[in-house]
Amino acid sequence: MPIIEPQQILVPKKVYIGDTAELRCTFNTANPEIKKLVSNGSVFLNTSTLTDGRDNQKDYEIKSVSLSPAGVDFYQFSISFVPWKTGELLFSPMEIEGSDLIIEFQPVQIVSLISTENAATTTLHDTAAPLLLPGTAYKLYGTLAAFILIIIISIRIILKRKNLLFYINQKRLLKKYKKNRKQTKRALYKLADEHAEPGVNSKSCAETIQKLLRKYLEVRFDYPFTHTVTSDIMTGWHKVTGGLCSDAKEEAFGEIAASFVRTDYIRYSKNGSFSSDELNELVEKLIKQIDILEKEEKEESHA
Repeated sequence: MPIIEPQQILVPKKVYIGDTAELRCTFNTANPEIKKLVSNGSVFLNTSTLTDGRDNQKDYEIKSVSLSPAGVDFYQFSISFVPWKTGELLFSPMEIEGSDLIIEFQPVQIVSLISTENAATTTLHDTAAPLLLPGTAYKLYGTLAAFILIIIISIRIILKRKNLLFYINQKRLLKKYKKNRKQTKRALYKLADEHAEPGVNSKSCAETIQKLLRKYLEVRFDYPFTHTVTSDIMTGWHKVTGGLCSDAKEEAFGEIAASFVRTDYIRYSKNGSFSSDELNELVEKLIKQIDILEKEEKEESHA
């Protein structure tokens, strides 16, 4: 049987024991049975096929398993579950009912409620410096102080011009980011208003949303998102941030990446269209995620 290793996102990123989480897996296949299975939209699958006969119900409880179309030959497989242990959690491979495809999952991490970050540590005191001859210490400290003073003055002379240039460039960059955010939000609101008028095509709206988001992301993060396919959006984010952004921004970008999957489906499916008020809700959600991405890390830490 063909084995699929999908791209997966855990929502939220940090999951604790007893929390309800969702593992979203995106994959590509031309299997006709899969296409027929979701011909009428999302479907819920039998959760028992995930147990594989093993005693893994002690590790997690599966609430639901669903399969949704996400574009031309693209699908999203979602598992809603509640973990009952910390550490690495691995779901059993699942054969999608009615087809010969098997999905293999990557391990996910469940966070412990007990943090060891603030645990007390014990260190040994440094050994005492050797004794110096009388008067030697004053000469040594005086020479060292003069040397340090010369270094500080030299560094200030060198960096003064660079700091000024850096300050000016930072101001220009912040102004550019602010303008980029305002233009994107204004265009999204305008698109939602135009879609409410009769005769506006959902496919063209979905394409416009993707163009606006790709342009915004490329300007904001200096990465070629305008030439990045939907399946590599999250990969591009990880390359840009190096995994150093906050959990809130990680989840916000994950929601933006998910919107690409939905708009791809509307663009390329035969009868794809936005449901009633779906576009307005999507625009409001995207603007909220953009505001989270633009928020400074200091503001997030005090929140």
